[in-house]
Amino acid sequence: MPTQRRINWDVLRILAVLCVVLQHATHAGPSVHPELSAPLFVFDLEFGASALVVISAFFACASLAKGAPARFLRHRLARLIPAYVVAATCTYAVLRYAAPPGWSHLEPRDLLFNALMLQNWFPEVRLVDFSYWTLPVQVTGFAAGALLASRVRGPAVKALLWTLVAGPLLLRSWTAEPGLVRTLYDGLGVHRAQLFAIGIAIWLWSRSRLGDRHLFALLTSSLLAQAVHSADLASTTALGVLLVGVCAAAGGPDWDVAPVRALRRPIRWLAGISYGVYLVHQEIGYVVMASVSTFGPLAELAAFTGTAVLLGWLLTRFVERPAHRALTANRRTAVVGLLLTAQSHFGSVGAAPSSRAPLWRPVSHPSTSAAAPLTTGDASPAPVSAQPR
Repeated sequence: MPTQRRINWDVLRILAVLCVVLQHATHAGPSVHPELSAPLFVFDLEFGASALVVISAFFACASLAKGAPARFLRHRLARLIPAYVVAATCTYAVLRYAAPPGWSHLEPRDLLFNALMLQNWFPEVRLVDFSYWTLPVQVTGFAAGALLASRVRGPAVKALLWTLVAGPLLLRSWTAEPGLVRTLYDGLGVHRAQLFAIGIAIWLWSRSRLGDRHLFALLTSSLLAQAVHSADLASTTALGVLLVGVCAAAGGPDWDVAPVRALRRPIRWLAGISYGVYLVHQEIGYVVMASVSTFGPLAELAAFTGTAVLLGWLLTRFVERPAHRALTANRRTAVVGLLLTAQSHFGSVGAAPSSRAPLWRPVSHPSTSAAAPLTTGDASPAPVSAQPR
């Protein structure tokens, strides 16, 4: 029986995506495109996308703990990939045909490699959107999780966590020059492995399978590894602060207090479209900012944010959710649904009217996301007691 959806995860997802949006609108955008207005303020901490990967790893553990790893992977990919491909195609079209002159040098080959999530494997391929670094990393992590879920248990899990933290640091010395190690390192997103270690560790801790001291040691080591890989201590510190909230959400009561309860509906709505917002906000947003630059920085920020929310909702409503339902429905359900739809259309000529029952859909907490975001988890965990290249 599904557990009640907890609003604390929705709040964390929105906060993480908001940090991504603000960083891109006030820091990355004006830095790359100096013709934009000087921003009203600068938010230059890059940690929101990393936090989304951590949350996705946490919920991946919650889903894999229920068994059926193949089903888990199917549902994750069904939610992630169609929306991503559509978003990448739309972003490519906007940059190719609507961006100011000189802003983009994308070619059809770049779109193809990005749509196939192979951009990290080929240094010469241009990124359609720099935000998309999370997608190949998450798909790799989910595939590895589905493969290892039934094979790595007990003490081996803890050993795996420390390997995810220490292994990439040891491999860094072999990545200075191009070669096989560098290709695998970049292609698999090895330098992001500590983010999965954090998400897995917090889940184990929430299930009383990892002690407080062990969690503290692993989180501290993971953040140090993050600082080494990113060379950004300030952003790593901000990520550490947000991880306190993740731990509170995983191991404590729901944040169902009066101020949050009063905003429950908009919070859930925004969290539900957060993956779509993540996919379409950056490069398309810069083009929109340029189109309203004569009105000043406030108009640019409002246009950037408003466009992200609108396009994110459209992508969620008309691509992500329908594609997920279609790709995860079994054949019998799909056939029955088709017959019931046809019956409702022909009811006026004698067929008995009928209402179509909704397809089964797992309770989703904000993936992934893209994010899930980014990405949307396949199922919510039971309550517990205890950038750019």
